[in-house]
Amino acid sequence: MAIYSDVRKAIRKAAIASLLDFFPTTVEQDKFIIFSNGNGTEPVESYVVINILSIEQQGHASTSTQTTTDFNILVQGAYEILVQFSFIGSLSGDMAQSFTQRINNNPLSLEAISRNKLGLMRKSQIRRAPQKRDTKWVEYHNMDVTFNYIVNTEQAVDWIESVIVDSEQTGVFTIPEGIVIP
Repeated sequence: MAIYSDVRKAIRKAAIASLLDFFPTTVEQDKFIIFSNGNGTEPVESYVVINILSIEQQGHASTSTQTTTDFNILVQGAYEILVQFSFIGSLSGDMAQSFTQRINNNPLSLEAISRNKLGLMRKSQIRRAPQKRDTKWVEYHNMDVTFNYIVNTEQAVDWIESVIVDSEQTGVFTIPEGIVIP
């Protein structure tokens, strides 16, 4: 199971849906919507960095009370993932404002989030944080978004073929009946 990789892909697809005005083609999306710490070269034009800050399980897992026909038990855990989106470059303010509007309000963005099995929990305000690079300032805008997702796993379990009860009061009986006691 590649849970972390699936979540990364889902977050990126949700970000793309909210930034189509700035990055309409797949080539632009691949070049300008990137994950942090990717060891690539920094784009010359305005771009977006996705940084997964934390993943935290919420509550305890939910476990099925019955097994499947394959004798597997189903376990479901809820998680929240905190993601920082950084918008960098001369268009960073416009990108950040458009992103915050679309990710929370646009039906197409919300559909992309849902289609990728995420839920939008909350988002922060946009924070302006310009950075000095050599001799000039570069515009940076950051915001945090908290998504939730559910992880479903299956666990094989052994089953009980028979039960033997030996009691002085009731004697010996077996479930199902007719089991030979060794």
